[in-house]
Amino acid sequence: MKRTLVTLFLAVFLIVLAATAVSAYEHDPRLNPAAMKDIIVNPDAVYGFSPSPDGSLSSYAEFDWTDPDLVNGENGRLARIAYHESINEMYILLDDMRAEGLGTEEIARAVSTKRNEIRLAAYDGDPDGLAVAKARNLEKYGHEEGPLPDELFEQYGSWEEVIWKAFSANPGMDACLGLYDDYYPLYVASGMIEEEEDQQASREYAAAVLAESFGLNAPAGDDSGTAFSDLNQVSGWYAASINTALSAGILRGYEDATLRPDRTVTRLEACVLLARCLSDGTAGNQEADLPGVPEWASAEIAYLVSEGIIADAAGIIWDEPISVAEFRALIRPFVVPST
Repeated sequence: MKRTLVTLFLAVFLIVLAATAVSAYEHDPRLNPAAMKDIIVNPDAVYGFSPSPDGSLSSYAEFDWTDPDLVNGENGRLARIAYHESINEMYILLDDMRAEGLGTEEIARAVSTKRNEIRLAAYDGDPDGLAVAKARNLEKYGHEEGPLPDELFEQYGSWEEVIWKAFSANPGMDACLGLYDDYYPLYVASGMIEEEEDQQASREYAAAVLAESFGLNAPAGDDSGTAFSDLNQVSGWYAASINTALSAGILRGYEDATLRPDRTVTRLEACVLLARCLSDGTAGNQEADLPGVPEWASAEIAYLVSEGIIADAAGIIWDEPISVAEFRALIRPFVVPST
């Protein structure tokens, strides 16, 4: 049964889309720049991502990320889970301090200090190993306990970075190992990213997700994007899907031959993109004069009205920005979940 867009815009739940790169996750790793600087979209990988040969995880790039037994085994996912469990005290500390409303610097100082304590506590019952660890810290940092918070701040440049470095919680590795959703709250709590309910959907994100979710494919050798002067501003992990969206006519540029990929999508633009997918490109044949709808979008909105997807076009605030969560809720009824 179709639902009206007025209802859909009020929905804020998250969904799993039938998108090759994100089908394993409720939360999209591509919205996390800290993750994507170290990994690449890999549709053949077990969880849709693998380490980039150019990132900080490059030593893992040759691992066979398409083999479920290896990826999920004791040297992969299981080892990563064990690591996270070993620093559970830090997660508890982080949650407690966030609940108390404490600031990022206070939290960073506390968790980095706790990290030093956990490292030394690991040598409980091993006095020789503890002595070696303290000597190593003394030589490297000038004190036995390990790096001090101010030293870490100087090294990494921000208290947010100090927090997630203390956890060694590389979100890219978590994405490669099927753990991104499990530790998503950590990325939010540490200040690495905003909640997806608070992140606004960009043109490149919306167009890429639609191209993937509707199973569109660009013809071999298609160069639809070359006409746009700012094509190089498209994030690398969206590039292939954006080319497909352009080839299919889902995403179109502006009169000045720009794409403006990072521009926030409005409700109107989101509906236009969806209408182009649902109508297989025929929405442009509609004729309509709808109050409050600009001429460039009138055909697509008229199509949605004619299909009963929009009940009252006049009742929608079209220029309102749409969040990632709202965009996913909008397209959910029309996307067949992956199996």
